Amino acid sequence: MGDADRIIDDLLARRCEWQTMEVKSAHDGSPKVYDTLSSFSNQQDGGVIVFGVDESNGYKLVGVFDPQQLQKDIVEQGKEMTPEVRPTFEVCERDGLILVLAYVASVPMSRRPVYRTTTGVTKGSYVRSGDQDLRMTPAELYEIDAFKGGLRNDLDVPAVSDRTMLSADKVDQFVLKAKDNRPHMAHRPEDEVLGLTGATRGGRPTLAGLMTLSDYPQQALPNLCVTAVAVAGTTMAQDDFGNRFLDNKRLEGPIDEMIESTMAFVRRNTKSKVVIVDGKRHDVPEYPENAVREVVTNALMHRDYGPYNNGTPTRIVIYSNRLECWNPGGIYGGQSVDDLGYTNIQTRNPTLVSLLEIQGVAENRHSGIPVIRDEMRRAGLRPPVFIDKRGTFTVRLFNDPEVTQSNSGDGARKVDEDELLAFCAVPRSRAEIAEHFGAQASYVAHNYLKPLVESGALSMTLPEKPRSKFQRFIATR
Repeated sequence: MGDADRIIDDLLARRCEWQTMEVKSAHDGSPKVYDTLSSFSNQQDGGVIVFGVDESNGYKLVGVFDPQQLQKDIVEQGKEMTPEVRPTFEVCERDGLILVLAYVASVPMSRRPVYRTTTGVTKGSYVRSGDQDLRMTPAELYEIDAFKGGLRNDLDVPAVSDRTMLSADKVDQFVLKAKDNRPHMAHRPEDEVLGLTGATRGGRPTLAGLMTLSDYPQQALPNLCVTAVAVAGTTMAQDDFGNRFLDNKRLEGPIDEMIESTMAFVRRNTKSKVVIVDGKRHDVPEYPENAVREVVTNALMHRDYGPYNNGTPTRIVIYSNRLECWNPGGIYGGQSVDDLGYTNIQTRNPTLVSLLEIQGVAENRHSGIPVIRDEMRRAGLRPPVFIDKRGTFTVRLFNDPEVTQSNSGDGARKVDEDELLAFCAVPRSRAEIAEHFGAQASYVAHNYLKPLVESGALSMTLPEKPRSKFQRFIATR
């Protein structure tokens, strides 16, 4: 079965569009697809446009008016984009009707945004969100320009920044560590060390300098803090007494203090269990502390500090079943979640990272994500979930155990069906679903996939071949 057949099977099983799928009738002529050409080009996975399917008629196959002319027209639309979009095509027959698939490749971040030339960058640049093509926001356009132009927001000097805002004690400790760790700094005076490391520019503290060496950087940058809340259930809803939060704190100070304050908040609002090893008592936290620390440190270190987001705090939410950390700024440079921990991703805030490294607060070794994964695995918990969505980044740590061959029987944890359906918003194989939930494929298939298919909540892309290795599962609601 070729790609076209598999794609059409997926589409007909799900009967809706999604992140990498757009449907057009093209039965009576060539539709305009400038917005979709833009949005697919501007996302990491690209996308495919299927012509010859009528969305308004329950995704009925209708065929295209003229496959050759349609391809010519779409090529011409691609020429009207900046940079030019050159889709590749596949023509296939299904039920006696001709369908055309246009594959749109991702464009590297260095060449984005892709936009319709006559409309211009601000009005003609689109991003995909689910089944919609949405116009890029100024913040999204700025992030692309910042990457292409090498803009360094951590080196910005806030308007109210003043040398007196830096803590004398923090500066003394920082300079000593910088001289110890970097031989070229050893014989330089304090102000020169601060300038060479990027803590100051022209004698005034940079954003990076304030966030690391000021007792209270929020005097200049009031919303660069952490907001932390704990709630009773699995959603941000009120309890029976009208309370939304069990605990609610605004955590301020330099980054090292915000990390410690956040860790204290997490300890206070999560459980621990006692384990006796060799006759000695050990308190085991609900979430591995090293994993939580890496999550918080990475959020504050790699978040977007640009002009569209420097008024937005980093957020920590503790639910009954998970801990979530959210920060503004997606994965820098347009790489995907699948690259995290496996490839070297460029650093958004290299000066800030360097200052934190000198302080001993963080490392600059791209080791944070592997540590989070490893700590969760060693604790017997399910793998962390990383979400990169429209210029934001979220990490989810769950407190239920990873399902393995030894614990996948009656005592295994329950997979959250709503999360499974959300994960299957795009077609997923048994192996993908099992890996996501840290479970055996046979356990997930028997206990969840089969019942959800029978209830109609999930559909199989190949219902006539339920055991096919090409089988995929798609949420129908």
